[in-house]
Amino acid sequence: MQSLSQSNTESTSRRSLRTMAPRIAVAMVLLVALGLRLFALWRYGLSLNLHSDDAGYTQSAIRLLEYGRLTYHSLNEHTVHMMPGISLLLAAVFAVFGWHNIGLYAAKVVMILIGVAGIYATYLFGKEICYPWAGIVAAACTAVYVPEILTDNLLLTEPPFMASFMFLLYFSVRHARTRRWAAFAGMVASYVIALMFRPTVAAFPVVIVLYHLLKRYPFRSLMVRSTLWVLIICAVLCPWWIRNYHDYHKFIPLTAGTGDPMLLGTYQGEGYPNQVSEPQLIANIKAAHPGFTAYDLSMYEQAAAKSRLAKWWHDNPQSMLKSYLYLKPQRLWNDTFYWIKIFGVQIQTIHTWQPRIVTICFWGYLVGLLLRWKNKRDLLFVWATLLYYTALYSIYFVFGRYTEPLLPLVFLGAGTGLSAVIQTVARLCTLRVRESTP
Repeated sequence: MQSLSQSNTESTSRRSLRTMAPRIAVAMVLLVALGLRLFALWRYGLSLNLHSDDAGYTQSAIRLLEYGRLTYHSLNEHTVHMMPGISLLLAAVFAVFGWHNIGLYAAKVVMILIGVAGIYATYLFGKEICYPWAGIVAAACTAVYVPEILTDNLLLTEPPFMASFMFLLYFSVRHARTRRWAAFAGMVASYVIALMFRPTVAAFPVVIVLYHLLKRYPFRSLMVRSTLWVLIICAVLCPWWIRNYHDYHKFIPLTAGTGDPMLLGTYQGEGYPNQVSEPQLIANIKAAHPGFTAYDLSMYEQAAAKSRLAKWWHDNPQSMLKSYLYLKPQRLWNDTFYWIKIFGVQIQTIHTWQPRIVTICFWGYLVGLLLRWKNKRDLLFVWATLLYYTALYSIYFVFGRYTEPLLPLVFLGAGTGLSAVIQTVARLCTLRVRESTP
């Protein structure tokens, strides 16, 4: 009897250890992530900046506080170049701390905290669709990957979008599994926040609905909640639509700043029309339309891009298909967003390792699928997410900054494969021990 009681106690202790170990591990990962990002801020301070979009977002937030207008290119011109999330976030920080050095440091700390929250969401998502240790590996890779550390020290849309998008994925899986209203609320809130920073997430609910159908979510309930989701989004975006119509006298649902990246994208790949270089084409557009606004220029660039695509398709459709279906997607994932060297890590080193990391993580997903994936529909959700963004971004100018918020999903492949291998080996060893026990 005493032996049985002791055995039960030991079994309970082992289960408790198995439960606590992942929690301790993820807490350590989050502390490491926070420490590395704060150390980078302490070491490099405000010198970590691109003098590009980050400066534009900062000025936009300052002008919003000073004049109550959302601008980007010019003080006198309202903008639809971007969604208002980044300007509102920075303006909230600057309203408390000012927009000089103290305010800029405070904004970077906020970005760091948001980035760490995104790492925690990565763990939650990995744990939900696979195993806790798969999520921990993905979170750890995100925590120590130098480009991620750098990005969380910049005043850009990437940290808040990555965090909100990873929470969107997590709550989507939770909602499909539990059907609880709390998960639905988390899913919709995460989507709204992500949409405020990047309009590219706008059509992603289609992927989520298809995933719910694969999970055999009751169709009628899914339609009811989808309708509620649409109504909430309309209510949230209504002020934005009214503002855009007031300023531009037309319905602009999200943004109208895709002309430039779309035009630049027609100069990537092979076999594209090359009679006029991109800078010369822009100069020709500006000369032909004096007095243009930033919105007008984007529309002219979009028209020029469509004209170039039509000519490309007419002259060399094979090269166009190869460019948009193979060369540009490959470049999208092989490139990396690491423009400033920190911690002595060379830029070329990261560019060399990025394609290798993507390849390793892809094979990790396949290993996990073959060995011990709990639910293959969840894997389809991950792959559909990556395919959605690959197809979307390949339409435009592709470079590593677009996929940087999606790297946690890439790292999850490594965590999945490693966890599957370890669990398979452990299971085989256990079976061998049992067979050898008389």
